[in-house]
Amino acid sequence: MAPSGSGSKSFTRAFFVACLIALVWTVVLLSFTVVKTNVASAVTAMLVSVITAITALIGIFQPPKFPTIDPKITQGVVAVVLIADFGMSVAWVGWSYYQDHRSIDVRSMITLGHNNNVMPGDSAILDAAITSRRRTISLVFGVVDHNDSIGNCVPSTSLSVTPDMGGNRGDTLQASSGVPISVDLPSGIKKLHLDIAVTNTRDDSNCSVDLSVASATLQD
Repeated sequence: MAPSGSGSKSFTRAFFVACLIALVWTVVLLSFTVVKTNVASAVTAMLVSVITAITALIGIFQPPKFPTIDPKITQGVVAVVLIADFGMSVAWVGWSYYQDHRSIDVRSMITLGHNNNVMPGDSAILDAAITSRRRTISLVFGVVDHNDSIGNCVPSTSLSVTPDMGGNRGDTLQASSGVPISVDLPSGIKKLHLDIAVTNTRDDSNCSVDLSVASATLQD
């Protein structure tokens, strides 16, 4: 009989620990949910957490005022909660990583100036709000002829793009219509300014063009 009693106490202790882990784990997940998600999600998570807490407390203490619950049921509930907590934790880590490293379209936050009827030797300017922390911004410029009647200027138009961040000018990048370029972003930057010099490889001084931004994405 002694070995049987010892095994029972060992099982009870293990179940007690499992209940505590389930309770604490769920409360931690709830805390993250309240901080990171909207009110509706937080309320839902809170209700689930309360139910879990009550189940765990009943499993630990078996209060005399509560109807007796079959230990197998309580054990099953705690096991399900632990599995759910593990799954939610893995999903949360994956989702957080995705949110921190995904590409972000910021084209709507870009403004271009002096970008119409730009003659060779002139410059346009670009300002962009950097809304999230990323390592680079990928830009694709669009170039079209300002006046189709004087010929096709796009193939001979080249762009020299120079970043200016807080007075610190970066390396000049060469760009052309439809070809992406990548501009490095210093940590903590909130606004990007680019000077875009237009040149004509055929030295055609009458080739005026209009510039636009076809795409702009923040990337890691």
